[in-house]
Amino acid sequence: MVDILHGSKASEQHGRHPRRRREKLSLGMLLRRFTGVDEKILASVPQERSRYTSLGGVVVSTALIAGTSMLGALTLLSQASPLYLVPAAVLWGLIIANVDRFLITSLHGDNDGWSRWGNVLVRLALAVVIGVFIAEPLTLKIFQERLDRQIMLERDQAISLTESRYKQCNPLQGPAPASVNCTGFFLDGGDQALAVEGHMTQRQTILKTAEDRLAADIEQHAELVGRRDRECYGVKVPNRTTGVPGDGPECKARKHELETFVTNHDIPQQQAQVEKLRAELGSLAADRASAEEERAAALSKKITERVEDKKRAYTDVGLLDRWEALGTVAGQSGMVNFAHWLLRIIFVLLDCMPIISKMLNGKTEYDRLLTQELRAGSACHEAELNFTTRQTTGEYEIRLREEERRLKAERGRIDRDQRVDEASRDDEIDRLARTFMASMPKQR
Repeated sequence: MVDILHGSKASEQHGRHPRRRREKLSLGMLLRRFTGVDEKILASVPQERSRYTSLGGVVVSTALIAGTSMLGALTLLSQASPLYLVPAAVLWGLIIANVDRFLITSLHGDNDGWSRWGNVLVRLALAVVIGVFIAEPLTLKIFQERLDRQIMLERDQAISLTESRYKQCNPLQGPAPASVNCTGFFLDGGDQALAVEGHMTQRQTILKTAEDRLAADIEQHAELVGRRDRECYGVKVPNRTTGVPGDGPECKARKHELETFVTNHDIPQQQAQVEKLRAELGSLAADRASAEEERAAALSKKITERVEDKKRAYTDVGLLDRWEALGTVAGQSGMVNFAHWLLRIIFVLLDCMPIISKMLNGKTEYDRLLTQELRAGSACHEAELNFTTRQTTGEYEIRLREEERRLKAERGRIDRDQRVDEASRDDEIDRLARTFMASMPKQR
């Protein structure tokens, strides 16, 4: 968006209307710059200005909605003052405006065929994606109160379920129910109550055995006493007593049998032992009650701590929490679901409006002039490039010929110097030869 406030230098230098004074920056011109039009080309078709001014207004409106959406999303994410969040929202709006400006600018010109429609489809897809990003934060902001209530309800239910699961998995008496999944919910309430419970179970088993043995011995003792009395008092029982009273052999045998049983089975001692066991169980019951109270207090404290940790984890409400709550509320309420999709479609259409508006306008005179300008610029650039290339190659050819002449002259100079050297060498040889020949007779 560099050229929103500053015009293109190239267009000023190579404009089609060099004598036209530079127009003052007006609101309409500013809006048109959001569409990427060239004011110098548009000056040739001033009837098109209102169309591109309206298109620029659509781009600005989309950018304002995007900035508002970002501001709403940031207020959901941060507890900071909105004044500190406005710069980020403005930056996001400028980014969306720049993207829309790029999309519209890429459709300028009178190009036709599948390539144009392919570009349109790609740009529409990009506009839909941007529209979704704009729509969702605004939707969350609009339904914020309803979503926060749903989040609080779900969190209260989760906290209650956690507390209930801890209580089910850590009963005061007996094991946890097999039907409940207690993975990660077991707590340590201390071993004292369990130790007392085990000791009581052991004592109860011993007491039950002692009571059963005592009852059996008392019953057998009563039976032996009865047999002795019937025999000694002459009570006739067929096949059991003789029916003869007195201290006879059978009476003595029954007495001896009773004495032997009493000697081997000390019933008073057993009764004392049973009473002692019962007293111990009473004491253990009191200890168990105290241990269970301590265990219940420890478990209750730990459950309270776990629940408080759960509550602290639910202190903040994030953007994703509201997003999930929006899906839940939309699934529960058809009206909310309808409103959600209606807002999403509206914002997507708003973001697609710059592209849709450009396509609805069709090919304008500005597009035709722009294409001619681009082709003329391309031809001028190609001609200038050819001229520069030919100029550069010509200069190199001239320099090459000058270098060839210099080399040719240098070679001629070298040849002349070589011939002069050869002539000088021949003259020197002739002189030496004459001198030699002149000196020969004198030597004879």
